[in-house]
Amino acid sequence: MTNVHLELDFAPQHRKLSMTSLGWLAAALLLFGLAITVVSLQLAENARQTHALAAQEGNTRTAPVKAVQPAPPHAGDLARAAFVRQTALDLATPWADLLTSLEAAPASVALLSVEPSANKRSIALTAEAATPAEMLLYLQALQSDKHLANVVLMTHQVQLQTPGKPLRFKLLANWGETP
Repeated sequence: MTNVHLELDFAPQHRKLSMTSLGWLAAALLLFGLAITVVSLQLAENARQTHALAAQEGNTRTAPVKAVQPAPPHAGDLARAAFVRQTALDLATPWADLLTSLEAAPASVALLSVEPSANKRSIALTAEAATPAEMLLYLQALQSDKHLANVVLMTHQVQLQTPGKPLRFKLLANWGETP
């Protein structure tokens, strides 16, 4: 039987923007521009109505006009603004650094899921190891990584139904400054 060495590189070291990232960035900028346009149009309409009302009342004095209070934003505008903020947070996630950190950890651990939270600047990992020692080595490797902070073991459990009875565990880590 011939041994074949297969090397997969899922996260190249160079930082090249993908078309998907550029698409998300363009969509976020477009939505941000749309939100600004809607707000400026509402402010202009409010100012026009104020001047028209003053003219109808015969109050056309040249004294400075008090600052016009903007109309309360509509629910749709608030939802769009929240979507733009969330998209900007998602685009600011340092994926290359996070993936490099996960790949640098010992390979004896099987990573089952990666759940990032851009709002909390945290990442939850679910993994399996054959022994508790391998789990602790993986935890120590992530704790010593410069891109991750506050790496903690949340839960661990032996999978009795799975052949080999691996140890499934969940880690939580932060990146950057936590809010």
